[in-house]
Amino acid sequence: MSVLSLLIFSLPIMTGILIAHLLWMDKNNPIELLFKLSLGTGLGLGVSSLLYYIYLLIFPGSPYFIFVELALFSMILAVVYFKYEPVTYVSALRLNMNFLQIVILLVAGVIVASSFLGMVAYSRQRAHGDWDAWMIFNRSARFIYRGQETWQDAFSKDMNVMFHADYPPLLALNIASRWDILNKETTYVPMYLGFLFSLASLGLSFGALANLKSTGQGALSLILLGGVGLFLGEGGRQTADVPLAFYVLASITFLFFYYHEKRALLMAFAGVTAGLAAWTKNEGIFFMFASAGVLFFASLWSRSLRDLLFFGAGLFIPLILLFHFKSQVAPSSEFLSGGMDAIRHSVMDITRHQLIFGAFKGFFLHGGGWYHIGIYLILGAYLLLFYARSRDKSRAILIGFAILAIQVMGYYGFYLISPYNLEWHVAYSLNRLFVHIYPATVFVVMAATQAPETVFSSNQDL
Repeated sequence: MSVLSLLIFSLPIMTGILIAHLLWMDKNNPIELLFKLSLGTGLGLGVSSLLYYIYLLIFPGSPYFIFVELALFSMILAVVYFKYEPVTYVSALRLNMNFLQIVILLVAGVIVASSFLGMVAYSRQRAHGDWDAWMIFNRSARFIYRGQETWQDAFSKDMNVMFHADYPPLLALNIASRWDILNKETTYVPMYLGFLFSLASLGLSFGALANLKSTGQGALSLILLGGVGLFLGEGGRQTADVPLAFYVLASITFLFFYYHEKRALLMAFAGVTAGLAAWTKNEGIFFMFASAGVLFFASLWSRSLRDLLFFGAGLFIPLILLFHFKSQVAPSSEFLSGGMDAIRHSVMDITRHQLIFGAFKGFFLHGGGWYHIGIYLILGAYLLLFYARSRDKSRAILIGFAILAIQVMGYYGFYLISPYNLEWHVAYSLNRLFVHIYPATVFVVMAATQAPETVFSSNQDL
């Protein structure tokens, strides 16, 4: 059952890989294939969850979803077949790498492998995941799988707020759809789902930076992602934090490729993945609006709404389904339960500002890094030391940093109006909030800085 539980993800993943391949049919060396494999994993799982939601609305209780996935896969495969042109695959990857790149990549491999094994060991000890996993996402999946025609009870307005029935359903739908196809509940499915998003995040960061910067810069991102417990350790908890981090990273990655290649379809997919971030967790909804807001002001600056329109086109389907879920299926958020008077009082409470600001400052200075030095502080110092002026990436870098900065401000605002005991809420969730933007922050910092090949050699122009 454990092997079958992994294989059952192959159909949506292959669908996503084909979509990624259609976007870059000319990229076919091993690193580029890894990039498409990683990006396609998240795309496929996101598309599958949207499709399963529509399927449940139209055919509740019907056990034939796999045929819908097969039909989608077949259609995309047909498109790939008719667009196929013979290509030369570059197999001698080692010959295209210098000694420095090989060393950094080997170090990155050891670090990532060690961290991944630790994540697997943790998952085996906690097969049902951490509190949020079995209380929110796995619980919802069980209601959907067991309820069949009454699947919407998973998001009942009568539930206690501790069940967070208003959370977007990407994880729950992915788990329930695999159980539905297997015709069996198994803890391996949510466990493997966490592994897949973790590995996809690593591969996406490495592959994108190897394409946009250098192999060494991509390998450095692996060290920064795999070498801190802040990120990869979350992948074994079966929560939505790492999947959300993947879609935040994917959306910003698409923005970088758009400004690099000037293809409108890439901006549309930046919208698709921002929409999937919103479909994953409530914090992703803010990311979606933050991205749209930054692109809106960028459009005003450039006096062209072209970028924003393509981004909105990509958002359309995830946003429509999210609106339906939030308005017709899920209860309202507990953050608004106190009404405007309670929110106004919280915003004006100076002690809340002091507590939140102190927690944020402490995390930036000491959280998630090495030797009690905060990983975000380390990234900031790295940016100052190795910043590289890049005319072709400057706009993407500025937009990327702006989106991430607004996201952090949004987290501050969420804490400010939190209906929970603030001290507990901050202590319980602050680290996980910064997991959401950590891979994307690493990516933007690496894109904005000199590659190690440049730092240690004057003979390469990277």
